[in-house]
Amino acid sequence: MRSPDKADRGHNAAMLIVLASMALITMFVEIMIVPALPTMAQDFPTQTSWLPWVLSIYMLVGAVATPLAGKLGDIYGKKRVLIYVMSVYLVALLGSGFSIDISTALFGRADISVLLFFRALQGVGMGMFTLSFGIVRDTFPRDKIPVAIGMISAMFSVGVAVGLVIGGYITSVARWSDAFHVVLPFFFVLTVAASYLVPDTRIVHGGRLDLPGAFTLGASVTALLLALTQGESWGWGDPATLALFATFAAAIAAFIAIELRSGDPIVRPSLLANRGVLGGNVVALFVGICMFMVYQTLPYFLETPAAVGGRFGLADTFTVGLYMLPSAVVQLFIGPFGGSLSRKMGASNVLALGMGIMTAGFLSLVFLNADFWQLTVSMVIFGSGVALCMVSMINVVVESCPQSEFGVASGMNTLFRIVGGSIGPVLAAVILSANMVAFHVGPKVIYLYAVDGYVTAWWVGFAFALVGLAAALVLRPRAEDRCEVRAEDLPPSNAK
Repeated sequence: MRSPDKADRGHNAAMLIVLASMALITMFVEIMIVPALPTMAQDFPTQTSWLPWVLSIYMLVGAVATPLAGKLGDIYGKKRVLIYVMSVYLVALLGSGFSIDISTALFGRADISVLLFFRALQGVGMGMFTLSFGIVRDTFPRDKIPVAIGMISAMFSVGVAVGLVIGGYITSVARWSDAFHVVLPFFFVLTVAASYLVPDTRIVHGGRLDLPGAFTLGASVTALLLALTQGESWGWGDPATLALFATFAAAIAAFIAIELRSGDPIVRPSLLANRGVLGGNVVALFVGICMFMVYQTLPYFLETPAAVGGRFGLADTFTVGLYMLPSAVVQLFIGPFGGSLSRKMGASNVLALGMGIMTAGFLSLVFLNADFWQLTVSMVIFGSGVALCMVSMINVVVESCPQSEFGVASGMNTLFRIVGGSIGPVLAAVILSANMVAFHVGPKVIYLYAVDGYVTAWWVGFAFALVGLAAALVLRPRAEDRCEVRAEDLPPSNAK
């Protein structure tokens, strides 16, 4: 193998900055609207039951788009597909920012369906991550790959830090939709930079798209989320709710059958025989559920009035962002540290450590939430666990599969995390909706979530985190699961 010269290192550094910035801005977009969720309810007063879908529909579409984007990258080249996906994301940002204006023009009123459409289109952007990881795997020296992927993953945490504070500030002094306008020019510049700085490796593997698998996967997750979202209002024993659960079961069964027979599946069953890949994916599912259960519940908890048992009664999204900042700040520092820690003690050990800390974070949230300092302790613990998990779970996959399978394997890991992230907000909303109390504002009566509902949601999150911790401990990769470098797995420019 040739040693990379200074030009190679400089180009790799520039490319890494672009890919890491893309992860930062994308996570910023997803987190900046979290403090504004209660404010959104004022713009859609008759459609509040659909608010959890502002987060979930992005994840839902991302669950389908991620493996498809990875496969398209294998067929047509990762750079080309990356630029197309980034362009779609740009259009989605623009549409989300003008969603109220568009729906008013179409329907004569603000309608959340338009926002959800463009949020779904943003979900296509989730394909950027598996493409980025694949580009790094194709172009970086093997010993630098875990560090580079760790840096990209760490930018998720930086995006959280920036999104909570800056996003909270934007939505406190302007409309929540303006936050999308602020991000748009930055992402446009990033798209142009990617077209020049990201190399076209031309490492393609051929194959075809698994459209039947993508359709049945999307149908299964959609049916499950619809059942969870509407079950409270329709009734859990209502025929429509039961039909949705039945559709979910049938679609999952069909998806498994299709994947077992497909030559180019979204989820390659044979890869799950590798304990490293299986463990990384199972834990990713629970990380997604736990992380977004907290992001869904905490803004409402902070804004709950004292009259119904609220601890803080905050009135603006900027202050909400400041209260959530400790979690983001600790992720900013722990994320890069987790990448170097993975090299020293192994990514699977760091993943188990992260899940353990996240589990402790839920316990802390349950018992330490009475004032700012107690909440800060809880947020620091939880954020530390999230940062370690986010950096290490993809590196578990990197260490466990050959390059020829990395596109599918990394897509599977992102897929599991996205599915968990789409379930988390809806599950939290279901729990909160079952714990509502009447609040009188003059002659009006409004219904708010009771504090007991948040505690219940965090206990449920603790249970999920505990299962994730067990999976991280039991499904550690064995020595035979770690991949060996083979000549056919190396990029042509690095081969002897």
